[in-house]
Order: sequence, then C-alpha cells, then structure tokens
Amino acid sequence: MDISFLEQLNDSQRSAVEYIDGASLVIAGAGSGKTRVLTYKIAYLLQSGYKPWNLLALTFTNKAAKEMKSRIEKLVGTEAARGLYMGTFHSVFSRILRMECQHVGFTNNFTIYDEADSRSLIKLIIKEMNLDDKVYKPASVQNVISMAKNHIVSAEMYAQNKEALKRDEEARMKAIYQIYLAYAARCRQANAMDFDDLLLYTFELFRDNEEVRQKYAQRFRYVLVDEYQDTNVAQQRIVYQLTAEHQHVCVVGDDAQSIYAFRGANIDNILQFQQLYEGSRLFKLEQNYRSTQRIVKAANSLIQHNQWQIKKDVFSDNDEGDKLVYCPVSTDKVEAITVCRSIKQLMRDEHAGYDDFAVLYRTNVQSKAFEEQMKKDGIPYRVFGGLSYYQRKEVKDIVAYFRVVANPDDEEALRRIINYPTRSIGATTVNKISEAAQRHQVSLWSVICNPAQYNLEVSGRTLTSIGGFQNLIA
Repeated sequence: MDISFLEQLNDSQRSAVEYIDGASLVIAGAGSGKTRVLTYKIAYLLQSGYKPWNLLALTFTNKAAKEMKSRIEKLVGTEAARGLYMGTFHSVFSRILRMECQHVGFTNNFTIYDEADSRSLIKLIIKEMNLDDKVYKPASVQNVISMAKNHIVSAEMYAQNKEALKRDEEARMKAIYQIYLAYAARCRQANAMDFDDLLLYTFELFRDNEEVRQKYAQRFRYVLVDEYQDTNVAQQRIVYQLTAEHQHVCVVGDDAQSIYAFRGANIDNILQFQQLYEGSRLFKLEQNYRSTQRIVKAANSLIQHNQWQIKKDVFSDNDEGDKLVYCPVSTDKVEAITVCRSIKQLMRDEHAGYDDFAVLYRTNVQSKAFEEQMKKDGIPYRVFGGLSYYQRKEVKDIVAYFRVVANPDDEEALRRIINYPTRSIGATTVNKISEAAQRHQVSLWSVICNPAQYNLEVSGRTLTSIGGFQNLIA
C-alpha cells in the first residue's frame, strides 16, 4: 500500500494516524493539525484495507465534512474515497432514520423541522393551552425541550421526572411537561422531527431494536468523531452503541476548547473517554502551527487553572509576536466605543485603511452596539452574514409548498401556505380545522381532505371542502 503521504506529518500526528487497532483519543490543541490527523487517518484506513462504506466520520458542520472529503480524495483518489459515510451527526442519523423509520413510528417522508418551525409550533401550543406567553416564553420552552432530548429524555420520561417537574415549578413553569407532551404528539401527527429528535430517535432505534443496532455496528467497522468535546449525552451514547463491541473508534478534540455547555455539550464525554473504552490509547498534538508564542503562552496560563483537564504542554515555534492587550469593559456600549477609538488611533498611528480592520463577535445581537457607535464616529462598515437565504420569506413559502407535497401531514408548512396566496381560508377556519384535528388525533391534512367525516363546522354549517385547497396541492 502507498502510505508515503504520512511523511508530511510530524511524529505526534503520525503516531495518532497509524494506531488503528483499538479505541483512541486524540487531544488536539488549537492549531495543532486536528483536521489533518482525521483526514490522514481515514486515508490510512482506506490504504490498510478498509472499504469506504465501512467507515463513518461524524463532524459538526457540513463544511468540515466537505473539506475533509476533498482532502481525502487528494490523498487516495476520488474512486478510492467514493462511498465514504461522512457528514454531520444530524445528516447521517437522518439518513439512517429514513431507512429504519418504521421502527420509530414514522414514514420515510418525514419532515425535519428547523428551529423556526419548532418554535412556531410551541408558540401555538402555548396559546391553545391558554398559558401566559410572558411566563412560558416559546424560546425558553424550546430550550428546555431541546436540553431534555439531548439528554435522551423523552416527553413521557420528562413527565415522570420528579426533579424536572420540581425545577419547572420553582421557575413558575410547571406546565412545561404538558407542552412537551403536546409538542411530541403534534410532531408525530405531522410526521415531523426536529433536529434534536434526530438524535433521540436514533438512540431509541438502536436501544429498542438490537438487530438494527447490530446491522449498523457491523457495517461501520471504524467510527471517527471530530470536535468530541462538543458532543452531548445523546451523541456520545449513539457512538458507543455503534462501537461498544469492536471498539474501533477514534475521537479528536480538546477539553480546553469546550464552550458549548449551554447548548448541551458534555465535557465529561472527552474527560471520561478512557474510562469508557478500557485499554484505549491517548495521543497528544501539542505543537501549535497557527499562533505566535505569546498567544500560546497566554492561553496556557489560563487553561492551567482548569480543575478537570487532560494535561498537555502546547508550544509554538513561530515568532514571539506582539504583546497581548487586555482591555476589560463594563458594558457592550463601552466595548463599542473602545473598539472604534482603537480603530481611529491605529489609522492615525499606522496609516491603516478601513479595510484593514475586522470586528468579530459571537452572536448577531452584539452587532447593534458596534453599528450604532460606528455611525456616530463616521466609520463605514459592512455586516457579513445576516439573514440566511433559506430564512427569507419568499424562499420559506416555496419550500413550504414542496414540504406539503412530500409530506401532507406537515402542520407547520401547511399553516404557512394554506391561505397564501389568499384563497379565502381565514384564521377562524384554520382554528376550526386545528380543533377538529386535535379532537380526533389526526393531522390537519386529514381534516382538510375529509371535513365532513370529522364534523368540521364553520359558522354553523358542516363543510364538505376547504376551498379546493387539497386539489391545488394534488
């Protein structure tokens, strides 16, 4: 086999790549070649006799998966890499669920609700239950449900969880469990899953169907996971379901870069990996190729205070670099003033232009303070990102039509287009349809197609059709 490409790796990277006999944990400091190791390890596995379809590589973004696959093709050729099972947790698990949907009570044309769809349905349920939406804020309720699913707690389990119920009561939201139960039921009626369901139902699929679990555990003879420090309970448990017997698993990450606990990430997954997989090997990538020495030393000085960590000595052979500037600020407005003042000063002192500067922030809401201050100071700017193409109204409207064609039971898509463009189906009629659907535990589409069967009455008369809407979709 041709493994000459391994000569491009340093000793630590090469050791991590060449170990394929059992479970391995690769602790990769920032800028140490994490993606490089994963890419070369997959290429090495292919050159060692593994078939592409027997490898499963799980990432957190489609961009990362696409980049890795492109690099692998350059190393071993397009043909040798064809058939690799590589993608995000959600994309890979959604493919599995479409093939095994009958085991979890769905059909293979199920819709996947995005965050906006999910929140819209939760908001509707809160309204139908006559709850105060200032107390039961849809975003907050959605977060509670999401965290429960990420900890593989179903609606039925949540309703029986005394600790969860007590916590909700203390937060003056004791009806959360009822909303969760209603939300889960409505998703089933709509033949729809949200992003968190893709994890929850995959776990339940493997837990409750041993033959199915064995099929995929035998198919994926080697499993590789990127950014393992960001995995939640559900993701970690599914990976273990697939690898418990053969233990051919390689996870790459850095406990010092775990920052997504608020989204359900569980740092114990990476800290306790070696206890879960007895006999696993630990590899450390400690050379930082990206940053100056001062930046690396500053980071090390902070990380050393972590109480629980996997010890490593990150170093850099790059230039020493400029001194770091630490500038604490009291509010977001003071922060914006300070940044704008620094831009003006650097332009004077170093003759820089406006296009030499970039302001990075973690959340979109933070841009407001910077934009307001830049307008005051006369600093021209451009905001990159903003509204996603797929979140634009006209795009979501068209996509909703396609969703209803593919899955007529999709309640959120149906609500979006039932009277758009206007076809004389007002809010009153839609509410009556919804009430009939809930009364008979069926989808809105079922009522629309057979209004008389479900005794749909509007303005005192039983309807026999809904403005020909179903004919339009058909």
